Amino acid sequence: MKKAKRSIRAALAVAVALAMLMSLMPMAFAGELRSDGYYYFTDRDGTELKAPQNAFATSVIDYQPGDPWTSVELNKDPKYALGLPYDDEDISYTLGVGGNITLGFDIGIYDGPGLDVYVFEVGGAVEATEVEVSNDLRTWYDIGTAKGKTAGLDLKGKVPENARFRYIRLTDLKSSPSGRWPGADIQGVSGLNITTASDWSLKEIDPEIIPDNLPDDWTQPITREEFAAVSVKAYEKLSGTKAIPDVTDPFTDCKDPEVLKAYNVGITAGTSDTTFSPYLLLNREQAASMLTRVFKRVSMNGWTLKNDAAYPLHYTMPAPFRDDAQISGWARDSVYFMAANNIIVGNENHYFMPRNVTSAQEADHYANATIEQALAIASRMVNNLG
Repeated sequence: MKKAKRSIRAALAVAVALAMLMSLMPMAFAGELRSDGYYYFTDRDGTELKAPQNAFATSVIDYQPGDPWTSVELNKDPKYALGLPYDDEDISYTLGVGGNITLGFDIGIYDGPGLDVYVFEVGGAVEATEVEVSNDLRTWYDIGTAKGKTAGLDLKGKVPENARFRYIRLTDLKSSPSGRWPGADIQGVSGLNITTASDWSLKEIDPEIIPDNLPDDWTQPITREEFAAVSVKAYEKLSGTKAIPDVTDPFTDCKDPEVLKAYNVGITAGTSDTTFSPYLLLNREQAASMLTRVFKRVSMNGWTLKNDAAYPLHYTMPAPFRDDAQISGWARDSVYFMAANNIIVGNENHYFMPRNVTSAQEADHYANATIEQALAIASRMVNNLG
């Protein structure tokens, strides 16, 4: 009997020791990447959540280990904070007490519905981090504290409206200053509301000219309806006044208020007296012409679309584009005015690609402006001519 009791006590002691050891080791997330492109996981409260696969950090920009730091070599490698969380419970990056890490993303994170950022922190101890976001590694916005485990944060009210961010910095808040893995143990960081866009565009685009009607993939061509909204934003920022929708509502195929604002201001006209064709794709010469009208409406008293010819543009003519002959006569002045003011540029071979002139070009969207290109030239116009 005594031998049996000793065996039981020994077994209990081993179990307690194992439990204590497990509480000190980083714990993995039970997640699953599904065919819809989302990573599904369950948080510590038992709630199933999901994050886009392409929304996780892809690069380590900088890291400063805290003091004390872990002695486990594997957990000193910051690459383990990248990508999807690991199934292996031993894999994570330990910040160390007061340490920090700056991570880069291939997408832009923005304030959308609900939570916008997830921090996947592992380990028996629940260790908090300060979370900041930036788009240029110079200006940082504190978005709150990730309190450990699977912590979500909302950007609302903490960042400029419509801004996109490509960098997140985590700083350990010294809530667990001892043990073998001191400081927060990071297995992943993800955005939730994300925009697919090129790095150059997110650095250049002015958040104040981003309308609410754009899809999340900015590498796709922009439609007439979408660009009308961009042009209205540019007009409002340059003029300091709010545009008002046209009350006559002449279009049978479009009731979008931003289109009616653009029509009322004189930025755009319909494709006929009664149609606007909102879903037609915009080409580059059309974009140049619409933004030139924004400039004229703001800077030339008395200008309207009907009397446009009476208000010439004054600029030094730049070198002609190699495809100058393809630029429509009605758009040529606007194109070169924009080029003279460093608002639009040609490609590396000095082709402007004003419009599609063949069916192959049309199928390839050769001359169609993408959303990010349209936003970029609108931002340049505001900056260069404002």
